[in-house]
Amino acid sequence: MVSVDKRSRWVFYVFLLLGFGIRLYGLTFHSLWLDETVSVYLASFPLSEILRQGMSLQEPNPPLYHLLLHLWMRVFGSDEGAVRLLSALLGTLYLPPVYLLGRRLFSSRVALLATMLAAINPLLVWYSQETRMYALVATLTLWSLYCFVRAVDTPRWSWWVAYTAVTVAGLYTHLYAVFVLPAQLLFLLLCARGRRTALRRGAVAWAVSLLCFVPWLWRAWDLSATTPSWRPALGLSAMLVACLEAFTMRRVPLTGVAWAEALLILGIIALSGLLLPQAPRGEVRLGRWKTQLPRSRVLLALVLVVPFLSAYVLSFRQQIFTVYYLIIIVAPFLLALARGVDRAASFHWGVGVASAVLVIGLFSYGLYHNWSLEYRKEEWRAAAQYVEEHARQGDAVLCHVDYTRIPFGYYYRGDLPVFAPFGGPVGEAADVSAALVGLGSYDTIWLVESHTEQVDPNREVESWLSNSFPVVTEQYPPGVEVKGYAISYQLESVPLTADRVDAIYDESVRLVAYEINDGAYAAIDDTYHPPSGWIHVTLYWEALDPLLVDYHATVRMTDDTNQVWGGSLERTTGAMRFYPSSSWKPGEIVRDDYDVNLNPMTPVGEYSLEVSLFAATGEALAASYEGGEGAAVPLAQIRIATY
Repeated sequence: MVSVDKRSRWVFYVFLLLGFGIRLYGLTFHSLWLDETVSVYLASFPLSEILRQGMSLQEPNPPLYHLLLHLWMRVFGSDEGAVRLLSALLGTLYLPPVYLLGRRLFSSRVALLATMLAAINPLLVWYSQETRMYALVATLTLWSLYCFVRAVDTPRWSWWVAYTAVTVAGLYTHLYAVFVLPAQLLFLLLCARGRRTALRRGAVAWAVSLLCFVPWLWRAWDLSATTPSWRPALGLSAMLVACLEAFTMRRVPLTGVAWAEALLILGIIALSGLLLPQAPRGEVRLGRWKTQLPRSRVLLALVLVVPFLSAYVLSFRQQIFTVYYLIIIVAPFLLALARGVDRAASFHWGVGVASAVLVIGLFSYGLYHNWSLEYRKEEWRAAAQYVEEHARQGDAVLCHVDYTRIPFGYYYRGDLPVFAPFGGPVGEAADVSAALVGLGSYDTIWLVESHTEQVDPNREVESWLSNSFPVVTEQYPPGVEVKGYAISYQLESVPLTADRVDAIYDESVRLVAYEINDGAYAAIDDTYHPPSGWIHVTLYWEALDPLLVDYHATVRMTDDTNQVWGGSLERTTGAMRFYPSSSWKPGEIVRDDYDVNLNPMTPVGEYSLEVSLFAATGEALAASYEGGEGAAVPLAQIRIATY
């Protein structure tokens, strides 16, 4: 017959594989966002430079993670899957100390439930799929706590040495790791006073750990006095709610009463795990921690509360609270939650089962939304892809603000020049004009912008471009904006890449040519302009004689029964509004761009793209073209391949 301990270990291995599998699932579903690409960028420097930047706080985080990522990238490369795999492995290594702590502090049942919750926890999975230091600091901090628990109960120095080494590694991964140290010191003073050896050795190990971090900590404290914070100020209750939501469901569309009730129930279960007394007689307990169960709950309470309050108190000096920085205390929360479910089961098995189902269900609900379209990270992959597909030789890219050049450059494979002149506040319109005047030699400027709130809150760069040049297109992948501006819209000739049309409207205006991207299109778009797909069309016009009126054009996509399935957007910043036809010079070619918005219900099939020209009165002009005449000039056949 299999022993209880052996069966427990086999179940743990199943949860370990489950956790690793979940962390591998959808590893590249999200594009790398700004901070992830910055990590890759920093890790590409030589080791000495990474160490210098991290220790001087030129990079505001300690250097250990970037040193590790540098070595990892030398072996596995720097593509999305490779750099995120490191975090997935580090996040999986988080599960063993959850299990070991649960067994030592409480029971195998609590340990297994906490391990399963850690395996599917949305926050832990999210940061196990992010190229940042959070999976590493969470794992190191938890192993530090396990070494601390073992060291308290052993006369040997080995566990204190291990504790010191792992603690220092955690400290040099992220600042928030230091907030666990006061909790551990308080525990030593409160619960180890009768054990002088443990208290003495623990104090030495604690002091050595802190002293090793003093060089970095001192610089951080000194710098924080002069560095403004971008983080919003939060009250204590708002911080508590933010942590409770993040540690359980992370981010879900649940709102109102249902959301509040879910958080309240989860909070009550976790609180009961911290406060309820030890279990009834009959439960198997082994080891010193089990025979002194209140000591276990005191440790959990301290490790939960002290870092949380430390972040709150220090935020009076400078706002430093960011909820995911407190990933360092997720494991104690999960252990409290698991013990709360266990206490409910000891009261009545039905209540325990219901509690377990509720907790697992809410965690799974949150985990599902880790890979939902509405909660995607910044889509730099899509932004770079759009520019690659639509830009041409003679164009240039303007990244705004300057550090967005890093994520754009990570994905961009084209050869256009990329400019990023604005790293600080942009100033007034005159300052913007002076910085951008050199871009006038290009055909199209592709403005790629994100994170402009601090540097350009009034959108001065975008306003200057919109007031100076016609808008080509506007695309809005999550977290990023891509806008094209036609610098050269008054041309001497039609580009060689354009398809000829030679259609004449009202014997006064010629549609000379057009350009569209080749290939099939989708009626539904979930990235640039959800839910509709889009077709970008560039038209080239010529005035045959001086025009006395202003015209405007529309582009439509129709089926063989002339039913409209897509139409161009009306933009006040388009070429015909920016440069009215009454100003056109006979013989010059005018570039005119349109985005055709598709009906998301458009069936798969072949459609016709056609152009109509209207007078100011709204009357459509008659046109003659090769093969016929009418109010609409056919351009090309469009294939809609998917819904």
